[in-house]
Amino acid sequence: MIREFAVAVLLPAQGCSLALDFSDPAIPRDAAPDAFVAPAACGYKEPNDSVAAAAPVTASDTGPAAICPGATEDHDFYAVVVPAMTRLEIRLDYAFRPGADLDLRLYDGEAMPPASRGFGNEEVIACPGATPACPMLEAGTYVFEVFPAQTGDTNTYTFAIELTPL
Repeated sequence: MIREFAVAVLLPAQGCSLALDFSDPAIPRDAAPDAFVAPAACGYKEPNDSVAAAAPVTASDTGPAAICPGATEDHDFYAVVVPAMTRLEIRLDYAFRPGADLDLRLYDGEAMPPASRGFGNEEVIACPGATPACPMLEAGTYVFEVFPAQTGDTNTYTFAIELTPL
């Protein structure tokens, strides 16, 4: 059996061009293309921009929250109550991309605060724990801070608090 196929060859036309014009001012505008922060997340538990104004949270609080752009650099502070003989783990999750790296710090009173400064999409502090070094915590209220890794970094994040009796 012999089959016949027809083949069409299209040659480009001389002098033809295609121009697309997207400059119509009637087109609705929304967030800038590089705006990675969900505006609703910027108000989560605010105002919480200092240790003194830390928002109380429990294991059921998770966000989403955000480090947002603004006139001053945004830092978010949360207070968590840790019972005696309890392991505390704080996990921060966010989308990793350039200009969106976040870090996590736990304030343990007068001592230097343990901090997690990774380069992925997750930060973790566990007490007791080794990386970063964090001792067994006494019963009390501790403050953790979410902050930009570099000046100008912004991002939406969620967090998880796990309290495990030892």
